[in-house]
Amino acid sequence: MLCKKCKKEIPDGSVFCNYCGKKQTVTAAKHRKRAHGTGTIRKDTRYKNPYIAIAPSSTNGAGRTYIGSYPDMKSAQAALDDFIRNGRPQLYGATLADVYRLWSDIHFREIRRPEIMRSMWKWFSPLYDVRMADLRTAHFQEIINKAKTESTADKLKSLAVMLCRYALENDIVSKNYAEFVRIPRFEKNEKVIFSPEQISILWQHTDDIRVQAILTMIYMGFRLGEIVSLTADNVHLDEGYVVGGIKTRAGIDRVIPLPPNIPEIRAFFAGWLESCQDGYIIPVNEKNFRDRWFYPALRELNIIECEFINRHWKFPDKHHLTPHSTRHTFASLSSSAGMRPENLQKIIGHADYSTTADIYIHKDISELIDEMSKLKK
Repeated sequence: MLCKKCKKEIPDGSVFCNYCGKKQTVTAAKHRKRAHGTGTIRKDTRYKNPYIAIAPSSTNGAGRTYIGSYPDMKSAQAALDDFIRNGRPQLYGATLADVYRLWSDIHFREIRRPEIMRSMWKWFSPLYDVRMADLRTAHFQEIINKAKTESTADKLKSLAVMLCRYALENDIVSKNYAEFVRIPRFEKNEKVIFSPEQISILWQHTDDIRVQAILTMIYMGFRLGEIVSLTADNVHLDEGYVVGGIKTRAGIDRVIPLPPNIPEIRAFFAGWLESCQDGYIIPVNEKNFRDRWFYPALRELNIIECEFINRHWKFPDKHHLTPHSTRHTFASLSSSAGMRPENLQKIIGHADYSTTADIYIHKDISELIDEMSKLKK
């Protein structure tokens, strides 16, 4: 090899020239040391992203804050400078779990059923400890792709979008990547409803409170969460209606008439009110209603086949009766009885009949009760 300075021949691999003494290897330029009080960047080659940015100690006595790890010095410096410039000691390195905790503290005060979002949150467990700023659309898409139904996928995306929006509002991220998630296509399955024969069997066992609740759902269109949320204040027996409903704006606090031609339903409510102790007329929550009331009652009456294995109900056929089947049964019975679509929409609490029916058609309670009188056993 030739010396870089005198150009004389020297042995290959020489560090210095034998003639002029010129150093032959190039030493990488050292990065300038950061000024006092502007944080630290240290290198740890044990990690994939070896450059670790650490914020300076805060003036209020709090310790130094870990900001993140980066693939190169330039990225680490940019992150640290941005941190110093915008002053985000608590949120800059927030994980998805941190954001959920902060968001839920506010959001859960504004909604009636936070348990839905709490159950959706469990799906995101693989991302709990990932920095919010490092999450991208693909991360959220991977979680949502695991959903078994379109409804679950919609709820998962909704939660992801709200968390990203909260992070965006607090300058933790610069873009709401969850908005770009696509809902997978799901095969639409025909909903199973109760047959006339199955309903007849239920009417033969009305001394069972579980059966009473199932029949009430069939003839009043309650969702599972709605009937277990009813309190004594919701029931107006003398006036002939119940005030209840959850989930949608059209469904919340709607008037649901007692069917006049089925007096047994009114008798069920009267009995529940007499035994009501804690304010709720149904003494179980959603999970217990499903696991201890609905499926056991139908199995005992030989209406369905199922087994309780490993804390879950197993069915020989994926198309089987569920608590929501009662609501579909109510819609089918009402339609067959000739109930007007706009009145059925009001009673069942759906907002998608039409904008005109939802906003400009105002139904008197007596008219809705007349519609319910079309239902018979």
